[in-house]
Amino acid sequence: MRFRRPVDLGFWRALAAEAEAITRSRGGPFATGGLWAKAALYAAFVAASYGWLLAGPSSFAATLAAYGVFNLAALLLVLNVAHDAAHDSLTRHPRLNRVVGEGAFGLLGIDGHLWRLRHTRSHHLFPNVNGCDADIDHNPFLRLSPNHPWRRRHRWQHLYALPVYLLVHLHAIFVQDAIYICQKSLANLRDIRHSPARHAGFVAAKLLYFAALLGLPIACSTLAWTSVIAAYVLATAVTSLVFVLMLIGTHFADGNVFPVPDAEGYIGSSYVEHVFASSLDWAPTSRVATFLIGGLNAHVAHHLFPRISHAHYRAISRAIDRLARRHGVEYHRTGLAGMISAHFRHLRQMGRRDGAAGTS
Repeated sequence: MRFRRPVDLGFWRALAAEAEAITRSRGGPFATGGLWAKAALYAAFVAASYGWLLAGPSSFAATLAAYGVFNLAALLLVLNVAHDAAHDSLTRHPRLNRVVGEGAFGLLGIDGHLWRLRHTRSHHLFPNVNGCDADIDHNPFLRLSPNHPWRRRHRWQHLYALPVYLLVHLHAIFVQDAIYICQKSLANLRDIRHSPARHAGFVAAKLLYFAALLGLPIACSTLAWTSVIAAYVLATAVTSLVFVLMLIGTHFADGNVFPVPDAEGYIGSSYVEHVFASSLDWAPTSRVATFLIGGLNAHVAHHLFPRISHAHYRAISRAIDRLARRHGVEYHRTGLAGMISAHFRHLRQMGRRDGAAGTS
């Protein structure tokens, strides 16, 4: 696939120059001291909550709370640290980025290597492009793109989406990773090969996760093993819902485009234009939102500058807003509630047999 039209060089050059000036004034494009302090805070919550689990909470509610804090803190570590590391924007050392990123994903029971593969080499190259974006392909439950086939069950997807979203994390741990490690092709990725050592590491990491998050807590608890598992499942489901609702509408929202490449494999816009047309920012300059979800609320900045740490996205998003107005570029932004509402409107539109909202 290729993007046919050249970028608006005036707009892009001005924006790239501002982004470079912003990062230079802050000591470079990588993580700042504030980001590392935030990472330490989330890591402390991970350690404290896991210690609480091993101390053997005496009630179901306490066990549920311990699992809940652990999962949420681990999720915040992934969003704020592992995501930057996957793009080599956390530090200037690629090996350290891999260790930190895959380690943080491991806390959630997810294979960080597989996630990085499909995220950086599929989704980021062709967001919202059918057959080239692993984030929208291979979804048997929801119709997220007007370019996907319609099924009768999709009429109700805006109603059953929430129960599906409760299972996203559990599905990733127990099903999705196992499928991905065995696939030879995925969206635009072809001839995927994993070494025997990678397969062995995959199995070892899963066994370690299950031992640490289920085996040891069960052994240390005074509760029945079924109660501990129930607390784990419920906490994981809630964490899954929090994760999905904070991010799902950044691409899957009414008004975002889902272009179809032509017969020669060309998309009829530049990559920069495509990022603006396929993304919805929510509160991109909010200090609180950025602190919590690692700048993924500033999705345009992230897709345009993935090799810059999210610590700089608030300033870059202000530049994006100002320059987009000056150059007449349409920039979609809203609040958290607006983003969630836009997503469910999109689901309802995609649930119609003739639903074609957002096509281009």
